[in-house]
Amino acid sequence: MKRSLFRLTDMLELSIAYIICFSLNLLLDYAKTLDLDAYILKAFLKNFIDCQSLIVSLFTFIVIVFHYQMLERRKAEIFCRILVGGTVFNIAIRYMLDCITVLFFVYLLLALVNLHLGFNLASNFYLVLIFVAYILISARQVRKYENF
Repeated sequence: MKRSLFRLTDMLELSIAYIICFSLNLLLDYAKTLDLDAYILKAFLKNFIDCQSLIVSLFTFIVIVFHYQMLERRKAEIFCRILVGGTVFNIAIRYMLDCITVLFFVYLLLALVNLHLGFNLASNFYLVLIFVAYILISARQVRKYENF
């Protein structure tokens, strides 16, 4: 954490955002497996299950915006690190490694929950690919803060 752009609270916030996104997908998958006798509850949940991909995509977008805001809050720190001798390449690599570490830790944690409940792991895997793609794209933004 000494050389990281993010503090412990930032990492905790990011992991909570990832957990909420993955858990929402897990919760909607669980709702598919419920065998309910109540017609009203079944009809209510059916509306959410039918729009699962849209709901999860919306929360994924919210997490990406949160991720972008976290990087924007650190632009002065990035500029200061460059001034004292840090290279943009090393800062970007550390940023990517920190973000991907948090992402994979949360994914593995929820993959264990998926395995325990007997759900498909592929439903959360496409979210991991989306987040990894965004992390790689956002690492290029570090270069933008070179001339703050």
